[in-house]
Amino acid sequence: MTQVSIWAYPWDLHDIGVDAAMDRVAAQGVNTVSLATSYHAGRFLQPGNPRRRVWFPQDGTVYYALDEARWQGAEIRPLQADIVASEGDYLADLCARRDAGGPAVSCWTVCLHNTRLGMAHPGHVMRSAHGDPHSYALCPSSPAARAYVTGMVAEVTERYRPDRIELESPDFMGFDHGFHHEKDGLGLLEEETFLLGVCFCDHCTARAGAAGVPARAAREAVRGLLDAAFARELPEPQFPDFPERGIDAFDSLPDLHAYLRWRTEPVTSLIAEIRAAAHPETAVLLIDAEGSWGGGVDTAAAAAECDGLLYCVYFTPAEQVGAVLAQARDAIGPDKTLIAGFQLFHPEVAGAGDLRARVAAAEPFVDGVNFYNLGLVPPARLDWIGAALAG
Repeated sequence: MTQVSIWAYPWDLHDIGVDAAMDRVAAQGVNTVSLATSYHAGRFLQPGNPRRRVWFPQDGTVYYALDEARWQGAEIRPLQADIVASEGDYLADLCARRDAGGPAVSCWTVCLHNTRLGMAHPGHVMRSAHGDPHSYALCPSSPAARAYVTGMVAEVTERYRPDRIELESPDFMGFDHGFHHEKDGLGLLEEETFLLGVCFCDHCTARAGAAGVPARAAREAVRGLLDAAFARELPEPQFPDFPERGIDAFDSLPDLHAYLRWRTEPVTSLIAEIRAAAHPETAVLLIDAEGSWGGGVDTAAAAAECDGLLYCVYFTPAEQVGAVLAQARDAIGPDKTLIAGFQLFHPEVAGAGDLRARVAAAEPFVDGVNFYNLGLVPPARLDWIGAALAG
């Protein structure tokens, strides 16, 4: 495998020290750093960071030196994280090191998952069939949201020339992605959780309608299903073959089924626009995983519009990794890049031997591997990477 990367946050490079961090990962065979370039908020426990043991990143910001002139007149525009000014532009640092013979650089880029922007621009977020906003998710049908993402990728690739861009969340985010202090007294079933995450914002309704898709009838169907679920004393499955059949579980409702089939169009076309906006010397990969159809991702169609996939098998048992990645390879064909994404979290990964088995199972199908995450695991656990690559 030619590409071995580790996901990293800029604040971890700052606190560990770039030289020390690069030495630490190079010793394990890592030759690429996937740096968070655009990211969301959260509460991070960081045993790998010597200073920020628990960290709450600034919400919905970019981690590079923003060129404000490029964004004049843009309806949705990025915000440069405060620590870029106070702690440094680590994307520039890594690119300079690469040009001097250091590791390759990938930009780990969160696209539409942005609560700060969603709350600032409620007209461009996903909305449920009842019209309720999903403030954490800009909608891929929104022209302004699409311009934000393509503009960000164009800026990063033109100014910094990273080796690749990794696109996280260019699709429809589900209702169950996660937010602060969620409350569900109903006991949502999988089918209801999925339906709550189907977007019927004005942009989706107009875009689907222009394609001849019955968006308004689909919305009424979803509202009816959800209202009935909310009225029942106890949860009761209406589509017992969901999620095994995917969207085909709803084929008894033709308008809804047509709308669910259509949802791949905004996602696939956005990925194509991102690839067109990016500098031609930078590869563009979609971060994908099993079940992404729920967010409107057609894996084969999406991969055809970019340079390949970074396919995450975080929770896939070692004995199933090969089959899952073989299916991904079959979907995208032999000429597209396929990187397997693994996490170093315990107990999801039992230990070094477990990771070794997973990587070995992936090797026949992939061009490289990526490991999650430099600061989120103990430094000693990075030894698992070297052991896995050694076979």
